[in-house]
Amino acid sequence: MIITNSKTAPNGIYHKLRTALLLGKTNTGCDEISIQITHVEPEGEQSLHKHQEHQCYYIISGIGSMTIENESSTVKTGDAIYIQGNSIHGIKNIGNDQLIYLTANKSFSEVVEKSTWNNYAN
Repeated sequence: MIITNSKTAPNGIYHKLRTALLLGKTNTGCDEISIQITHVEPEGEQSLHKHQEHQCYYIISGIGSMTIENESSTVKTGDAIYIQGNSIHGIKNIGNDQLIYLTANKSFSEVVEKSTWNNYAN
């Protein structure tokens, strides 16, 4: 059994945002799943980017503007968003409070995890 906690999980900067790696290749040995939690301050944003892995976002709290390819939509607490692999995507906090979301995708690899979440306890 592997149990992690967002307060003690490795933290790093991914696309200009502080994020915590809850589960990934580095601490599970599994290539098939990675889960991160991200906190975005008001007016903060995750820059547009893309990667091969399919990804899901789950909005824990707050309100944001999610862009996938050429489409933007307002997302809020309780919304789940699917992003097909290789799609350009990003999210901006458009509310007055922190936007907190969970992401799940196939692992980006142990090398990427250790370089992104550089305070990973070895």
